[in-house]
Amino acid sequence: MTPEQEERYGGLVRANNELMASGTASGLTADAAALVIVKAVTARRPRTRYTAGRDAALLMRLGPLLSDRTLDRILAANLRRHSPKGATA
Repeated sequence: MTPEQEERYGGLVRANNELMASGTASGLTADAAALVIVKAVTARRPRTRYTAGRDAALLMRLGPLLSDRTLDRILAANLRRHSPKGATA
């Protein structure tokens, strides 16, 4: 990133990397995700969306019940937990 991009987006990028790292430790294995993908591409009548993991399934169930703004706040709060101290995004 350029210095300007680092200043503007660096904290967000680091928070996202932390979030992904934490999910790696407790998340779905590659094999389990691959099974979902195989199911999706081989289904005779595929669904519009497939989920892989509990978090994704929960968000899909909450979607119709909550506004987009509320869902965005939930996702932002989760990301904020992984933000470096003092970072703004």
